[in-house]
Amino acid sequence: MTITELAAVIVAIAIVVAAVFLITVVNNLNNTLAKLEDTAHQLRDEGIAAFRELRQLVADADAELDKVDIVLDRADQATTAISETSRRTHEAVQDPMIRTLAVASGTGKVARSWLFGKRRRTDGGQPGVGPELSAVTGAGRRRNGRDQ
Repeated sequence: MTITELAAVIVAIAIVVAAVFLITVVNNLNNTLAKLEDTAHQLRDEGIAAFRELRQLVADADAELDKVDIVLDRADQATTAISETSRRTHEAVQDPMIRTLAVASGTGKVARSWLFGKRRRTDGGQPGVGPELSAVTGAGRRRNGRDQ
């Protein structure tokens, strides 16, 4: 065997070894690619399921939000009705209440004037000035700037 034949055999063996190595690498890459493809399909399926759930949750939340809007609208209507009722009650009660208090105050002054006028007459108060006149004219005893 000559050197060229020996070199040809070595090159042939190297090519066979390289070919086996490349076939093994390609086979491993093919297996890895198949696993990646399966993983991608699983992720896609899970992602689609998650998005479906998310859409359902958003639809449920939207329905609940509509219910809350209805409740808020009704609360606003109730508040408006209560405010209107309160305002009308205040208007209806205010004027008669003021008049009643004025009458009560005037009656109290007349009663005090009448009582103290009687005492003055029995104690030697002003002659000729009755309780009605002393309440109107202000004639009567005063202490600390107030009618007695």
